[in-house]
Amino acid sequence: MPNEKSPAKLALLSHIKTLCDANREIILVSLCTTDGFPISCFSVSELSNQADKFAAMSSTLSSLSDSSAKQMKQGQCNIAIVEATSGNILFVKTDYIGKPCVLTVVAHNKMALAEARYKTKKLIGEISAIRE
Repeated sequence: MPNEKSPAKLALLSHIKTLCDANREIILVSLCTTDGFPISCFSVSELSNQADKFAAMSSTLSSLSDSSAKQMKQGQCNIAIVEATSGNILFVKTDYIGKPCVLTVVAHNKMALAEARYKTKKLIGEISAIRE
């Protein structure tokens, strides 16, 4: 994966920051490899310093969701959503510099699920367009 100062990493951080600055209801955006290694993580203070834990959870939930969808003859799982009492968590497959990854977005329930999903899908489009 690119180092912290590479154009690809700077572009990734810029897209994440733009999303979070425009949507204060989003409290976490994490991108990790499908095998659980963190690439980038933006979060509010009470969630900071847990990038490794979020990456492990995200890759595991994405993998389990994909296995479940395949087992139930529904094809590949593209997005898994956890609706919690305080908000929603979206786990979405994407590519970053040509490698498969999992994007996790956590939003307070002040943001409608449909809006969180729309903005997350827009972000995955921006992330998948990043090249080294």
